[in-house]
Amino acid sequence: MKLKIIAAVVAIAATPLIAFAHAPKVGANGGAQADAGSFHVEVVSQGTTLQVFLRDHGDKAVPTAGYKGTAIFVIEGKPQRIPLTPAGENKMTGTSAVSIPSEPKGAVQITTPTGSTVQAKFN
Repeated sequence: MKLKIIAAVVAIAATPLIAFAHAPKVGANGGAQADAGSFHVEVVSQGTTLQVFLRDHGDKAVPTAGYKGTAIFVIEGKPQRIPLTPAGENKMTGTSAVSIPSEPKGAVQITTPTGSTVQAKFN
């Protein structure tokens, strides 16, 4: 009987942690953040400009020199493909033909200098 009570208490106590683990995250620059392989990928839009910031799981900036990327977002019901290029310490940027919403829906694909590819999904 005690074992059942302990199991119930543990399950109830863990529920908020499980919900929190899947909650949308906000990155260091105020944008939506998603995990992609060994990276945290954060997207920040300003009009037609998209900024993508990379951090490792220790929350340290990842230099983007030699990286390539593509963001594909659905904007106004149509897919928009935005090529990304390195633009600073841990940032990549790209420009869209249309204004990008502050919380874009879609995915960002990053290719590292070694050729490995990761993808971050934004819902």
